[in-house]
Amino acid sequence: VLTTEQGISNIKNQLDNFQEWKNIVELIPDNYKQDIQKKRTGLSGIFAACLELTKEGTINILQKKIFEKLMIKKNSNL
Repeated sequence: VLTTEQGISNIKNQLDNFQEWKNIVELIPDNYKQDIQKKRTGLSGIFAACLELTKEGTINILQKKIFEKLMIKKNSNL
């Protein structure tokens, strides 16, 4: 299981690379991409982390239409 705290740490370690919009699926750690159940828990942890970091004002989340990709970007005010 990828916890929210691990997801936050993962995103914060890569934050300087988020100058452009990035698909949150790309943030799932490689060791979680090996099978479908690990990928799901990885995505859940990253998604929860994104919500928390958005609440803090660290990142922005974008989804243009329902069921489209969720994209994140470093908040330009930082």
